[in-house]
Amino acid sequence: MPLTSLILEGFKSFADKTVIDFTKGITGIVGPNGSGKSNITEAIRWVMGEGSAKSLRGRNMKDVIFAGSQFRKPLNRAEVTMVFDNRDKELDFPADQVTITRRILKSGDNEYLINQQPVRLRDVRALFLDSGISQNSLAIISQGRVDQILNSQARERRGIFEEAAGVLHFKQQRQQAQGQLETTNDNLIRINDLVNELEKRLEPLHEQSSLAQEYQFQKAGLDEDLKTLLAFEIADLDQEEKEVSKKLAKSQELLSRLDAEVKQSQAKLAAKRQEFQLESQKRDQVQEEVLKLTNRLSEINTSLQVSQQSRQFDQATRLEYQRQLADLKENLAATDAEISKLADQEAEYAGQLDQLKEKRQKLTDQLKEDPASLKLKVEDLRSQYIQTLQDQTSANNQLVYLEGEIKRAKESKDQRYEDASSQLAKSQEELEGLRSKGQKLRAENDQLQAELKEASDQLGKLAADQQVAQKQLQADLTNLQRLTARRDALVNIQKRHDGYYAGVKQVLNQPDRFPGIIGAVGELLSFPADLEAAMTTALGGSVQSLVARDRMAAKDAIQQLKVRRLGRATFLPLDALRYRAIPASTRQALERFAGFQGLASELVEAKGDTDISEAIQYLLGSIIIVDNMDTALAVSRQIGHYRVVTLDGDVISPGGAMTGGARNQRNNSPLQTTAEINKTTAMLEELEGQFHIKEEKLAGLDKQVKDKQETREQINRDLQSLQQDLSAAVLTFQSQEKEVKRLESAVQLYQAQQAEQAAYLADLTDKEKAQKAKKEELAALADQQKQDLASLQETIQNYTDLNQGVQEKLAELDPQLAVLVNKLENLQARKAERGRQKAASQKQIRQLEEKLAALDNSSQMSASKKEELGLEKDRLLAEQKAQQADLDAASQLLGQLNGQINQLEAVATRNYDLRKDAASEQEEFSVKLATVKGQLKQHLDSLREDYSLTYEAALSQAKLENTEENQQNLRRSVKLHRMSLEDIGPVNLGAIDEYKEVKDRYDFLNGQQNDLLEARSNLQQSMDELDQEVKDRFSQTFQQISASFSHLFPVVFGGGNARLTLTDPDDLLESGVEIIAQPPGKKLQRLSLLSGGERSLTAITLLFAMLEVNPVPFCVLDEVEAALDDANVVRFARFLRQYDSQTQFIVITHRRGTMEQADQLYGVVMQESGVSQILSVSLKDLKDEV
Repeated sequence: MPLTSLILEGFKSFADKTVIDFTKGITGIVGPNGSGKSNITEAIRWVMGEGSAKSLRGRNMKDVIFAGSQFRKPLNRAEVTMVFDNRDKELDFPADQVTITRRILKSGDNEYLINQQPVRLRDVRALFLDSGISQNSLAIISQGRVDQILNSQARERRGIFEEAAGVLHFKQQRQQAQGQLETTNDNLIRINDLVNELEKRLEPLHEQSSLAQEYQFQKAGLDEDLKTLLAFEIADLDQEEKEVSKKLAKSQELLSRLDAEVKQSQAKLAAKRQEFQLESQKRDQVQEEVLKLTNRLSEINTSLQVSQQSRQFDQATRLEYQRQLADLKENLAATDAEISKLADQEAEYAGQLDQLKEKRQKLTDQLKEDPASLKLKVEDLRSQYIQTLQDQTSANNQLVYLEGEIKRAKESKDQRYEDASSQLAKSQEELEGLRSKGQKLRAENDQLQAELKEASDQLGKLAADQQVAQKQLQADLTNLQRLTARRDALVNIQKRHDGYYAGVKQVLNQPDRFPGIIGAVGELLSFPADLEAAMTTALGGSVQSLVARDRMAAKDAIQQLKVRRLGRATFLPLDALRYRAIPASTRQALERFAGFQGLASELVEAKGDTDISEAIQYLLGSIIIVDNMDTALAVSRQIGHYRVVTLDGDVISPGGAMTGGARNQRNNSPLQTTAEINKTTAMLEELEGQFHIKEEKLAGLDKQVKDKQETREQINRDLQSLQQDLSAAVLTFQSQEKEVKRLESAVQLYQAQQAEQAAYLADLTDKEKAQKAKKEELAALADQQKQDLASLQETIQNYTDLNQGVQEKLAELDPQLAVLVNKLENLQARKAERGRQKAASQKQIRQLEEKLAALDNSSQMSASKKEELGLEKDRLLAEQKAQQADLDAASQLLGQLNGQINQLEAVATRNYDLRKDAASEQEEFSVKLATVKGQLKQHLDSLREDYSLTYEAALSQAKLENTEENQQNLRRSVKLHRMSLEDIGPVNLGAIDEYKEVKDRYDFLNGQQNDLLEARSNLQQSMDELDQEVKDRFSQTFQQISASFSHLFPVVFGGGNARLTLTDPDDLLESGVEIIAQPPGKKLQRLSLLSGGERSLTAITLLFAMLEVNPVPFCVLDEVEAALDDANVVRFARFLRQYDSQTQFIVITHRRGTMEQADQLYGVVMQESGVSQILSVSLKDLKDEV
């Protein structure tokens, strides 16, 4: 089956799909180091099933996928395919060409295909193994494989010979057989344990089965008599039921009549209470209406008071406005008079000015003409000087006027503004005080409202808590009664010693007749509740054992039980018990287990004063208690001589048997009864404590509810008082607020006047400053002009002598004229100022008249509203009076209804007491009837459940008549049967079937045991046969390889000799292989003492010897000749040529001699970094051409 092709895609450095075709003969693969040559060898091994990533030079198997290069991205899968020519059918596959493919994805998943069909890895390995090759066989020989031959120990070197011998398949079969043998031995051990355990159970079960059969015989007789007796008793109970039913009917009739009367009285009482409630609601509604009317009247009174105060405020304001209006009109008249006076003065001054101007004109006409230049200068200078004098005079007059006006303005401050401001500040202070008081009252009101809401919420919550507490208390009381009844019932059961065998029960019920008997084990031991299941299981039937002081007491008790036929019992005399304690070393070993609870004897305590430790040790001293089955198994494996019991009651016996499963929770065991009593008592104590706590809590809640109700009522009272104070404060605040508004209006008016006066005064002051500055400027100018004029006059004095008289007159007239002009200008300015004052006064008069008109209109509206409020007040007073009358009538009616309710309650109470007595009598009859019915039902249930019979069927089967004598005889017979059954004691009725089942299982397991023994013998025989086959094949192959090796060694080395030896010829299954070689010119020595080249050539010779003995279809040689010199390489290559007819060689090499012998050469190069490529040359064709 030659390998025809190898296809690589994405495998390591072969990123592109690469196809390598192989021919028969020798194929050489060459290339520089690192080019990827060895990746071809690894690809072949990988397809053949190699599972070790390390052997493929990787950390994990995904490393065989191309990881990318500088110019290429990593791939997400790798795939390698080997194509074989299978025409000779060397591969066990029905095809002439077989392709085997392995693919790995980036996720790590592997896929295997044979001829494109998915298969498993084991299928691929099996296919190659059947053909004699594998990834570790001689088909692939790398330099590492040569090193393995050179450096391995003799025993390790044996594996190569086993591969050559083809015995690996047999060794795998032997390993499988060994595993089956071990499994068979384990099964045998388990079956032996089961058989031993069943053997222990067979004899006790046989005895129990016999007792059970005797029990069934006695039980059949008991059932026969008991069925007849039950039928007779049912007939008697039926007659008694009829009689009690008649009495009960009469009692029921009386009770029904009383019930009707009670219902009638309760109905009347309920109706009267309903009527009372309705009237109470009506009274509340009327009272609410009265309260609303009272509140509305209070609001109306408040509005009337506010209206009265508002009217008074409006009147005061009107008077103030009228006074201000009169003052303004008076000022206006004075201003008009002053304006008229100023006008007259203006006319007078105008006339005087005209006269002076005319007079000056005349004087000017009398003057003679001056020289032109001097005249013009003098005239101009004089005119300027006169104008300056006029301006100076005007400035002085204006300054005098302004100073007078300023003085008058400062002295004319209105005292009314100061009075109004003072009153306003005082009123505002009072208003703020009232506002603070109102805010404080509102805050107190809000606080009380919040406290009232909080108190109501708390009261509601407390009431709800109170109701819940009452319900919980009632529930706890019910639970207390139930648990108390349960505990009393259990105590009675314990006192009656129910659950004990008949003999034990007789001894416990008559302690005086059995001296020296301390008690039953079940009543003498105590332990924690969580150990009940473990202790019940640990003690088992021993819980029924009786502890005796000594042997004589036990003997006497047994004698009495026999004589009096009271049953059987087991006694534990304290002076005769023998037991084997667990050693201290074992105890120390047990304490190392985390789930170890202790020894059963250490976990229980004895009741009473008598020391029964001997009995405790006897029963429990060798029993180990652990937490769960896992711990039990661990303890049993290490310490297997003791019984191990878990907290759940599961058991592992010393022999290995395991018992467990669901426990019967109600088995009437004395230990369970005691444990349940202890548990119920603890629950009762806890519940009683909780009950008292809840009782105290309820009492506390009752007190809290009462206190909270009183708190809420007090808050209500405080809130009503506060609301009255708040209403009064609101009225006072509203009145004071009106007064403040009035004073604010007056102050605003005065402030406006003051602002106008201040603005006027400021204007006058500014004018005064300007006028003073102007006066100073004019004085300086006049002085200068006077000097200049004097100079000119002195200059032209000679020219003015003739006109001196005229000039003197003009000089006198010009100042008069200037003064008059100045007075006229001042008069006109004062007149204009008075005109502005007049306009301002007229504007203020109009504003005051408008305000007075608004006040008159408001007064009219207030009067109308006051009239409406008065009418509404009268109507509401009448309505309030009527509602108050209705309220008094309703209160009187409620008093009458309350009296009637008290009378009806007395009648209802009397009827209830009568009904209670009748009910008590009826209950007695009901209880008696229920008892009879219960007994009747119990009898009928006994017939139905125990015997599957009806009363009629049982009565028809009765062989006797229903007479008192026959009933007595039947009771006596039943008693005798029961005594016999008690003598037999407790039996396991299932023991009959269980014995048969155990016996059948025992027989079956015996058969299984024989089958396993036979199977073990067959497996051992098969293993022996496989060992013999391995020995034979290994020996034969070893001899052949040894002979071939001895033959080839001189040929390869050109002389010398070599041989193979076994390290232990007597043990062919494990013996190692030593290689002894003697190259030419050297002495015989082991392989490890040869030189490196000699060792490599020796190893290669051994490989050729193996190929000669066991040829393989193809062989991959990876640089196996690397350590040889050129001469030996040539010799190596010639040997390849000798075997190429039987084996296809694929040689990875660097050596020239090997390349020369190759039929085909492939070159592996890396033209692109990290990516391998293949170049091929057919040397055979070249040789043929040559």
